[in-house]
Amino acid sequence: MLSVWETIFTPYSSTISPVSKSKRVITQENQSKQGDMDMAEKNLIKVYVNASSSKRVNLIINNYNDFMGIVEGYTEGLRYMIECEKERSHRHDIGELGVRVQGGCFKSDPTANKAVAKIMTTEALIQCDFSGDVLKGVDRAEEFVSDAYLLRKMRNDYQLFNKQIETLGAEKDMFEKYLKGEMSLSDIAEMKNISYESAQQKMHRIRSRVRRQVIGFMDGKMGGIA
Repeated sequence: MLSVWETIFTPYSSTISPVSKSKRVITQENQSKQGDMDMAEKNLIKVYVNASSSKRVNLIINNYNDFMGIVEGYTEGLRYMIECEKERSHRHDIGELGVRVQGGCFKSDPTANKAVAKIMTTEALIQCDFSGDVLKGVDRAEEFVSDAYLLRKMRNDYQLFNKQIETLGAEKDMFEKYLKGEMSLSDIAEMKNISYESAQQKMHRIRSRVRRQVIGFMDGKMGGIA
């Protein structure tokens, strides 16, 4: 199934009315959007692991609105699992639940300690800096570190994609709104006073330009390949 962002081109035929063509394309767009939602449900993270540069860019485009939400949600999930493992390890070490330190004038604040630990773990995952005792007592540390590096790559890829959109100049806002679903091809055609097919072609050219640039940088080609 083609994505709405792949932009479908159908040679104009005098036997097909513009209205019929528009309805057909709109149906294809709706089907593509459903496919995009299905992709998110199939776990974007897992698909991203072994994806090529071209596939990674397609995943960003097809999941543009939800991409960072998925990344941040997974990051929070990692943090939660790490803190749970650390808590289990701590309970095992002390041998019982709720042990209180008797005597002494120092009083620990468990709530404050957990808040600080949460911040430190989240920062470690985002920065991929696991020095100190961030993963102390975590049995699945290697797995979590690998996931954290993947999430950092996804953040960097998304940032790179957005930076290339900024090179579009006057067409930047229009393309962003198109990606976000805030503008349809019909809206663009009306705004630019052009035909629906011309709007299709325009978005295809812009999308191809951004896509080529992002893939080029991902593949280590200075200046992209635009």
